[in-house]
Amino acid sequence: MASAYLKWKYRDVQPDAPAEQTRGQRWRNWWYYHKWHVLIGAALLLIGADWTYHALSQVHPDYQLAYVGSVPLEGDGASWVSQLAALGTDCDGDGETTVQVQQYLVLPDSEDPMYTYASNVKLMADLEARESYFFLLEDPERFQESYGVLQEDWFQVEDGLYLARRAFWEDRTAAHMEACDRLWERLRKEMA
Repeated sequence: MASAYLKWKYRDVQPDAPAEQTRGQRWRNWWYYHKWHVLIGAALLLIGADWTYHALSQVHPDYQLAYVGSVPLEGDGASWVSQLAALGTDCDGDGETTVQVQQYLVLPDSEDPMYTYASNVKLMADLEARESYFFLLEDPERFQESYGVLQEDWFQVEDGLYLARRAFWEDRTAAHMEACDRLWERLRKEMA
């Protein structure tokens, strides 16, 4: 004879009928299990949209001027931007002549060595990437001695400031090289 335990163990068990849920209960149940998927997906979508916006709205300059000196240029070099833009041409076809001035300040060693080091690293990155074609320098001989990247035809434009251009010995050159060469010749004629 079967024991009471075996009768209970092998009884005919029917599953409970599923409870009918309202639309709100189904939504809360779905949200409980999928909220992190939705939030992470929304965050990734926002990051992707931000990257796309910045990539499409970034302005690439037609000409880039690197200033290397011990004192910042007045007005962030606005006079140089307007002068180069007036003499230059629109190289990338966006309808305007864009000039960007990068300032690399070289302070005397006693003031702030970390700032000088950081500025030097930025300058080295500019030289390696071949971003700047024009250089506005306080001491072109010392700059050429330190970096060896200039053509030897710089000229004085203001008291204590010299305009120089980059020399290229490899296949990699600056963007819009022909337009930069034409602007260099115009600048030499204007400054003479």
